[in-house]
Amino acid sequence: MAKIIAINRKYFVMVASVVAICLIGFGGLSFWQNTNASVSKVTVDPEIKMLSITLEPASIVKDLTYGSVTLKGAQVITTKTFDLIATVQNRTAKKMTNVPIELQVTLVGDDTKKVTSPGTIPSLEPGATYRVAFRQIKILGDALGKNATAGQHLMTLSIKPNPVGGVEHPYEASFRFTVDTTAKVPATVKKQ
Repeated sequence: MAKIIAINRKYFVMVASVVAICLIGFGGLSFWQNTNASVSKVTVDPEIKMLSITLEPASIVKDLTYGSVTLKGAQVITTKTFDLIATVQNRTAKKMTNVPIELQVTLVGDDTKKVTSPGTIPSLEPGATYRVAFRQIKILGDALGKNATAGQHLMTLSIKPNPVGGVEHPYEASFRFTVDTTAKVPATVKKQ
């Protein structure tokens, strides 16, 4: 025997309305929480901007092959020491003094091999630029034409905050490069 169940439209509409209000409230709460979370991720415009980073001798861009692994367009340094020259600019309307700057070179995959070189920018007028040079940086590994991971380095140049000197927010730039002293330098690039 079949039973017939009768549903009163009045109760059905009330239950459906309560469910719809709950879903809209839940959706609005979720959207509100996501909006607040994204606001907290806003980055501050840097007070000091890095305009350029130059390596001496210059790195070359080259495809490197190690066994079955090919690194396309790798930044390659072919010497055991190099210099890094960074040009920075004060983007504020206030004078900055005693700005701490730090260069850190790490061998990728081996955090025990790390070199940190601190420095200081003595004074930086509003809108002015300053060149910082880190000389005779020694490499931490060499691919030697055999092992790509043995020569991969990560370089990070950081500007540290110094509220007394006028720098409120930290800023850093980093890039990867490979050291392979066996890589051939094109004839258009002079090796020093």
